[in-house]
Amino acid sequence: MKQFWRLLLKKNLPKTLLANVQYGMLGLGDSSYQKFNFAAKKLNKRLMQLGAKELLPIGLADDQHDLGIDAVVDPWLQEFWIKIIDAFQIHTTNLVNDQDKIIERFSISEINTNSINNEYCLENNIYMKEVHTNDEMKVGTIIENIKTTTEDHFQDVRLIKLKSDNINYQAGDVVYVRPKNSNQQIDKFFNVLSSNNVQLDPDMRIQVSEKEVKVPAVLKQTLTLRQIVEQYWDLNFRPRRSTMQILSYISENELEKEKFHEFTMASGQEELYNYINRPRRNILELLADFPHTTSKLNIRLLFEIMSPIKPRAFSIASSSRVTENEIHLLVAVVKYKTKLLEPRYGLCSNWLASLEKGEEIIFWIQKGTFKFAYDKPMILIGPGTGVAPFRSVLLDKSALYDDLSNCVLFFGCRSKKKDYHCKNDFEYLSQKLHLNLFCAFSRDQEHKIYVQHVIRDQKHLCWDFLNSSGNIYLAGSSKNMPNCVREEFVNLVKEKAELTEEEATNFIQRLENENRYQVETWG
Repeated sequence: MKQFWRLLLKKNLPKTLLANVQYGMLGLGDSSYQKFNFAAKKLNKRLMQLGAKELLPIGLADDQHDLGIDAVVDPWLQEFWIKIIDAFQIHTTNLVNDQDKIIERFSISEINTNSINNEYCLENNIYMKEVHTNDEMKVGTIIENIKTTTEDHFQDVRLIKLKSDNINYQAGDVVYVRPKNSNQQIDKFFNVLSSNNVQLDPDMRIQVSEKEVKVPAVLKQTLTLRQIVEQYWDLNFRPRRSTMQILSYISENELEKEKFHEFTMASGQEELYNYINRPRRNILELLADFPHTTSKLNIRLLFEIMSPIKPRAFSIASSSRVTENEIHLLVAVVKYKTKLLEPRYGLCSNWLASLEKGEEIIFWIQKGTFKFAYDKPMILIGPGTGVAPFRSVLLDKSALYDDLSNCVLFFGCRSKKKDYHCKNDFEYLSQKLHLNLFCAFSRDQEHKIYVQHVIRDQKHLCWDFLNSSGNIYLAGSSKNMPNCVREEFVNLVKEKAELTEEEATNFIQRLENENRYQVETWG
């Protein structure tokens, strides 16, 4: 991919290089992020600069839309095929109608326990084999898992510390972990199948081989069905349109088949959203709601409708200079109610919260988006668990310098007494190393105070830092906070530099373009 971009962005390429190329560009993105569909927009612009011609306007699908990416993808694809048919005189007969057949990705076979080749993975973690062949993957041991919130607070937040040999990371780096399903979810999986006469032995041994797509490395070993259910399939997965399509093919019950078919149609996407996305209904609850179709499942079909567990990323909240061979994570445990009877639980956060001292996890480290300039003043804004990368950089700087007066941290939470994460660390750095520390405790007074309000109160300090080539770093939820903070900085610049609204906005835009205003947010 890097080679492709390097080649495409060469300045000496002729402007007619792609004059004979016609194309369609469909980007998949999430508008809660500042650089929404950035890659698609950039590629589209460059192709046009080199003479290529759009068959139709660029499509920018948005995962934040009520109907998800399908809201843009469906009409865009429909128009795309019309343009293709017109441009290349393609006949449409049977072009997309011969799809009533499930094309299985893998060849699945059950290994007889009496077979000579009866070896299977005996490791507690099925990804352990990859650790032995991939130096980037590490094994960490939990040394501490403590709550940073009080028992009566509505949310459980954990500071989780793990130890591992020979780890090297910088402030701003992130850790990836792959969670496991809970025993309760695993039991539900087998119960929903057995209650619909699908009898699958959790101890049956499964071998996966290539058919239509390459087999993931972890599935190239013989595993028990329970291992796959616990560690490979995501039992919290929210079924997509493609899931409904497969289930519509196998269903023999008229009512259920009709409903699945409706979920696959463009006209049925709003109903699918209301059934799956709005209440956050998962795959197990879907199967329980459609018993006749569930009764037609087998091990091969399960590999088609189930989705693999995706690794989750967490900002590192520690410094390797201060706590050698340790990594600290600040994790908000996800639990919330919808209209469904059972609460919704975040798979990874609840798994991490359940880990006890001495337990092992597999992880790997990657570069994050933050590029901290230690020689410049820092304005750090991190409400909630967004403070994690700033704990990392401040601890790291404290090991190098005995003065943090050129750093300011704006932290926000609900209550000083209930969810002031890592309070002792920040107050120590403030008292002993002169860190400028300002907190917004939103619920500790009648009127709510957020980080943007505290930034407003400290506008003189912020302006001094910016005038001294300081950088702004912001981390946290992608909802309202990033825009509110940005707006506050526009107002701050407008007032202190005596600029117009447009000039102040352009000033902040320049900071962003020069990597002096960096943002790392999540949905």
